[in-house]
Amino acid sequence: MNEIIAATLRDFSLDAYRPIIPRELDLGEPLVPRAGNLVKVVIGMRRSGKSYRLLQEMDRLLSSGVPSERICYFDFDDDRLKPITPATGDAVLEAFYAINPSALSEGAYLFLDELQEMSDWGAWLRRIVATRKATIYVSGSSSKMLSTEIATEFRGRALDFELLPFSFREYASARGIPGVDAVARSTEETILLEGAFRTYLQDGGFPATFGLPATQSVALLQSYVQRVVARDVIERHNVRQPRVAALFAQRLLGLNARQLSLRRATSDLKAAGLSTTKETLGDLLAHYQEAYLVFTVRELSFSLSESTTSQPKLYAIDPGLALAGGTAHALDEGQRLEDIVYLELRRRMPGMRREAISSLRTKGHGYEVDFVVGDALSGELYDLYQVCANVDQGGAYEREVRALWEALAESRRKVATLIVGRGPDAVLEKDGGRIVQVPAWKWLLGKGNVE
Repeated sequence: MNEIIAATLRDFSLDAYRPIIPRELDLGEPLVPRAGNLVKVVIGMRRSGKSYRLLQEMDRLLSSGVPSERICYFDFDDDRLKPITPATGDAVLEAFYAINPSALSEGAYLFLDELQEMSDWGAWLRRIVATRKATIYVSGSSSKMLSTEIATEFRGRALDFELLPFSFREYASARGIPGVDAVARSTEETILLEGAFRTYLQDGGFPATFGLPATQSVALLQSYVQRVVARDVIERHNVRQPRVAALFAQRLLGLNARQLSLRRATSDLKAAGLSTTKETLGDLLAHYQEAYLVFTVRELSFSLSESTTSQPKLYAIDPGLALAGGTAHALDEGQRLEDIVYLELRRRMPGMRREAISSLRTKGHGYEVDFVVGDALSGELYDLYQVCANVDQGGAYEREVRALWEALAESRRKVATLIVGRGPDAVLEKDGGRIVQVPAWKWLLGKGNVE
């Protein structure tokens, strides 16, 4: 028996992690342990709270009466065990069943954290699923675990759940701000929630930054970026130009809620004395998307035969991370607000294709609408969303409203949503159409799927 593994299993205690701040990601009812069960996979960027979501599920099992002896938690991101191989996984289960033999016959609940650190983890997990009487939860820090390896290895035998950093609802709840779930809020609650939103817009939702002084929070978020660059991109993909990878990551975060031109980025890096190509940066962008550092949103296409030459817009995994790890351009409040809205839309539509969030340029005058929520391949628009930092910025506000009116007319939709960082609730009506204007903090406190 591997003594490091055995000691890790024996020393684990859920009490050491309490209080466990609940997350709103619903993993469904726990499955009864059996061979061949569906695997539940929680994916997301490092330090976004995946481990604590697994701990929350373990706490739920304990509260329902499942004995602790049937629950196994193991974090594979442990440098003492490197290299992590399938033999490491076998040693973990051997030690767990030796310590808790009843779990073999009664069935185990296996929580395998950061399993992507194991080489050939997919084949190993497939074997465990087929041979062990167990309910299995897995976490991973790369979307590659979902998009390619899970699809290839399990062929419909896994359910994936994407976990992003704290939403504003979770952030306000974790800080004890009253009125999060209130139907009617008092003036004091409204003021507190508006203030909390301003802080959230600045700091973002990575759990470990809560309560830290600004300088320490920025340093911590910068270390997250450095770790993604070093571990999830340079090391994982054997990148031979680490300086290019690091500077490109900074540029991507600085372009939060803006368009990316790979051609221009290539020229700028060359001007700085770094040799690279457009193809190299394209590969790096794909790697950063796999690592959940950034997302891309493309312009809506109404049919398979219709293509767009527009450049994609970038959105960071978190507004605070973009502010800490990007360039000075990320200081723009409107960019971070748009980023927050994109992330919230993504949270509210689990199970839908990611391409179902697009941007739109109107056919008439080429006005831009920030988000169209629907399926581009169906040719239908579900919802139109526009983001405006401040209604008092007359010219900018008028442009956002103008774009929505034209998009409503062209799409024959009746209602669109205008989310404002600073401004009141309002309803604008014109030619049978309606724009519902709502303060961002209030819209973010809504729950459920996109309406």
